[in-house]
Amino acid sequence: MANIFIGIGQCGGGILDSAFYDKNMFKIATPIAINSATMDLQTMKNIKRENWVGISKDLGFINSSIEGFESLIVGGYGKNRSKAESDALKHEDSLKRVIAERAQIDESGSASNVAIAFVIFGLGGGTGSGVGPVVAKVLKEYGIPVIAIVVLPAAHEGGLTAKNAVESLNNIMEYVDSVILVDNEKLAYAESSESLYHRYNEYIARSIRDIVIGTALEKINPADFEGYAPVIDLKDTLTATSFRYKDKAHPGFAVLGRASEKVRGLLHYIIPLRGYKEIDVISLLYRAFMKLSVEDIRVEEAEKNLVLIRLPPAYLSKSGKINTSMAKRVMKERTRLSETHFGVALTKRNLATATVLLTYRPNQISRLRVLSKLANQYEDVSLKVLEEYEKDFVGN
Repeated sequence: MANIFIGIGQCGGGILDSAFYDKNMFKIATPIAINSATMDLQTMKNIKRENWVGISKDLGFINSSIEGFESLIVGGYGKNRSKAESDALKHEDSLKRVIAERAQIDESGSASNVAIAFVIFGLGGGTGSGVGPVVAKVLKEYGIPVIAIVVLPAAHEGGLTAKNAVESLNNIMEYVDSVILVDNEKLAYAESSESLYHRYNEYIARSIRDIVIGTALEKINPADFEGYAPVIDLKDTLTATSFRYKDKAHPGFAVLGRASEKVRGLLHYIIPLRGYKEIDVISLLYRAFMKLSVEDIRVEEAEKNLVLIRLPPAYLSKSGKINTSMAKRVMKERTRLSETHFGVALTKRNLATATVLLTYRPNQISRLRVLSKLANQYEDVSLKVLEEYEKDFVGN
């Protein structure tokens, strides 16, 4: 089964483009870049024209193959989220059509060939925050599980961006199975923070790639290795980042972290007989905790988590065996529900990596409360899930 990755707006398109830097992604996923500004599409390096979808004032969502594509695009929405949302809803039929074409959904509306859709967009601007929830709605109507990867605006970006973020999150909650948060506040105090956005996009994209490629292309057959080699897949990602109480499902709010370490030094390329160095997986996990994608988050307060360790095959042999059981215990001890989804995957690279997803309820994430307050100062709007979740979670 294939997956869909949809990047919306400048921010979403940037992360999408970075994710598909690794050509292996094309083997397991179909990328779709949706934008209201031609320039943003043209700056992409890895997502080619055949994967572009533009937003036209009169025609709605149009494929890049249409004659006069560039001249038909609306030219951007600035921070006008409500206008972007209104246009997306007005042209929802054309959105359904282009998604069906790209995802190869048949005439009956069956999307059985699609495993998961990742929808990526920034919450503070116009195009992504307005169109993103409508895209999620269409995917959900096709019966496709949806993971939203959304970028929170920094506090200094002001009340309007906070209002856009809160309204967009309120709109998307009905249609997504889980939410992965990325936080611009991580860059707020850095000098020349604008120049760091591209590197930050690459970090997030690399983390997502590790999980997707590691679970889909480079998963382990435990029978091929000595000892305990746990395996997870993308369905575990959904389980690890969502909640279910009784008959009601709630998307979880997850944060990402990733750390890597070279497994061979430069001398290996001079003296090829030198082996792999010892890898401390526990240390790798702690370094991933230090690089989480949201500011002011407490690791030990996570409700549940997922971790994927990617290693060269030598580390899973009897002589090079790593202590996966101890690493799994560390992750399980750092969950309130004692639930961890722990897996090991292979890599041909000269790296050992640990990628983690820690999942929280919205009230446990201080940055969501800050955004809700900022938005309320700008206009009478609040993040509904901060209150709604607790009704079901308290007492369970």
